[in-house]
Formats: sequence, structure tokens, C-alpha cells
Amino acid sequence: MTVNGWLQIAVFFLLVLAVTKPLGFFMAKVFNRERTFLDPVLRPIERLIYRLTGVNEDQEMRWTEYAIAMLLFSVVPMLLLYLIQRVQYYLPFNPQKLVGVNPPHLAFNTAASFTTNTNWQAYSGETTMSYFTQMAGLAYHNFTSAAVGIALAIALIRGIARRQKETIGNFWVDLVRCCLWVLLPVCVVGSLFLVYQGVPQNLKAYDTVKLIEPQQVAKLDASGKPVLGPDGKPAFDTVRPRPSPKVQSHRRK
Repeated sequence: MTVNGWLQIAVFFLLVLAVTKPLGFFMAKVFNRERTFLDPVLRPIERLIYRLTGVNEDQEMRWTEYAIAMLLFSVVPMLLLYLIQRVQYYLPFNPQKLVGVNPPHLAFNTAASFTTNTNWQAYSGETTMSYFTQMAGLAYHNFTSAAVGIALAIALIRGIARRQKETIGNFWVDLVRCCLWVLLPVCVVGSLFLVYQGVPQNLKAYDTVKLIEPQQVAKLDASGKPVLGPDGKPAFDTVRPRPSPKVQSHRRK
């Protein structure tokens, strides 16, 4: 490994180490339902969610109730994601008119993968998933599957600490508090950073770019050798543009 690679690992490790203690204390307060600096803003939203969904935030669950609630919350959205993928051609925000995800087992594998927070993508997202599928389906599971995992970890800790009690908390309360107090602030900060960096995001149809001096790139195998086609000649994978002399001159400046 290069020096740059080791340096990146070291910086990442130090960043994780630096936020572990303050973030750990903050999360302990959140899941112990102690007051935090975000309560004035998020607590009214939390109460509204419970009122709309009929959740009693003061009622705790046995481990069996907690597990059933978690499975129901995971299975139903997984089936919905599978359905969204299959019928995405008829859904909004699909300017490219992408057809439903095929074969069916690919859609099911993707739904199960994103529900379990493994996010295995055995497809090319830009030519397979519509904007609606990515936003309402995949991004939703990116968010909630992480919350479910954190909630289960908290329940496990409670189960170890509460050896004399029969309850381990309320799944719905843990899920909501994780989304509002932990994941949402991180996403807001991250989104603002991406906006600051000028990352594009829109719902328009794909732009067609006219390449300057297109250049075919040979397809390589795992060892770096060219892959041969049926005719024995090198197979080509993608087409990449070659920068014009003006662009190269501008870069040198």
C-alpha cells in the first residue's frame, strides 16, 4: 500500500476516535430520553409523529414484541420497494422512461439488500433505476435500515444492562429518536456540504454530451490483461472523451 493510502486510513481512524466519546454521550442521552440541545426543535416533531401513528411512547416492549415490530417494519417496506422497482415505468419522475427492473430476482435481491443495509447493487443505477425508485425506494432504506440497526444495538445493550427487567424499550420510540436526533442532523450537515461543493441534483432527463475525439477503451480482466471477444480481438467496454487542446491548455494554466 502507498504512503497516501496509509495516511488516509490514519486520518479516518483519528476522526472516528475523535467523535466516539462526544457522539457516544450524545446518543446515550437520546436513547435514555434525557434532554439535549436539539429537544426544543425535535421534541414537538416527535410528539406529532406519535400522535399521528398512535404510538404510546411510555409503553415499553418485551424482546418478542420488539422483534415483531422490527420485522413488520422491515418486511412491509421491502415488499413495497420490490413493487416500486417492478412498476417504475408507470411511476412519476422517470424522464428516461426506464422499464421495470428485470429479471424479477434482481429486483427482489435489491429490495432485500437495501432493507438489511447491505446495499448490494448488481446493476448500473443510471440505466436501471428511475429518480422515483432511487429517492422513494433506495434512499428511504439507506436511512431507515441504518436506524433499525442502531435501534437493535441499543435494545441489545438494554437487554444486557436490564437483567432483572422484562422490557428492552420501545422499538418505535428508538426508531423515531434515532432518525430525528442522530441521522437527520448528520444528513442535513452532509447535504449542505454537498450543496456548498456544487454537487448537481435535478429531476431532468439525462443530458447527451457530444464527445471530442471519442476513444475506445479495451476491457480488462482482473489481472489487467485485455479481454478477447468471440472473434479473438480485444473487446471494448466504454467510450471516453479525449480533452481538446483548449481544455488541456486551460488546465496547464
